Amino acid sequence: MQVDVLAFGPHPDDVELFCSGLLLKLNKQGYRTAIADMTRGELGTRGTVEIRAAEAARAGEILRVERRLNLEIADGRIRVCEEQKIKVVEVLRRLRPRIVLAPYHEDRHPDHARASRLIEEAVFFSGVAKWHPGLEPWRPHMVIHYFMHRVESPSFIVDISAEMDEKLRAVRAHKSQFYDPASAEPETYISNPAFLESVKTRAAYFGFKIGVEYGEPFFVKSPLRIDNIMTLVP
Repeated sequence: MQVDVLAFGPHPDDVELFCSGLLLKLNKQGYRTAIADMTRGELGTRGTVEIRAAEAARAGEILRVERRLNLEIADGRIRVCEEQKIKVVEVLRRLRPRIVLAPYHEDRHPDHARASRLIEEAVFFSGVAKWHPGLEPWRPHMVIHYFMHRVESPSFIVDISAEMDEKLRAVRAHKSQFYDPASAEPETYISNPAFLESVKTRAAYFGFKIGVEYGEPFFVKSPLRIDNIMTLVP
């Protein structure tokens, strides 16, 4: 199966929180999308591996991705090493995305920052025929970074006003992680009811910057090629 865009998430709810509006928009535009969760989130305070896997599957249905898979890297132990690069490269060569969505390279969570570097290196070596031969080499055309806890100046902001309700549904599909008045599990930073409200507030802030209701910010390291500047205006 070939997809157009593959989003990597260090943990099973990261894609939903930080770039699922874009995935929903791409689906509406006719593009094929997929999600690769890198860990099972087993170090999380709330939920179990089994619960989180079921929640991720449900969220994937809401986002209408072609496929959702898990690399089963140990939570808290993402790092740039041969073993983990092979796992990422195999996914890239099998799904052959044109664009990869990856975490921004600086973040408060060590897994997030290390995942960014791991993905970038894997994207390069995925295109090297003599590196880990066995699958046909494939190098995506572009890596686009989504911001997580640390947000700096974005390269562009995507209007997700029409997708915001479904984005929040996908986030709430991870019921074990977020606010649930019926849960007896310990409260965490993201299980506080104010956190879900902050997801909307953040999207509203970036939407305001481009004159729409809700937006998601993204970053690219290399300049974007534009042949017709008129495509930048409605």
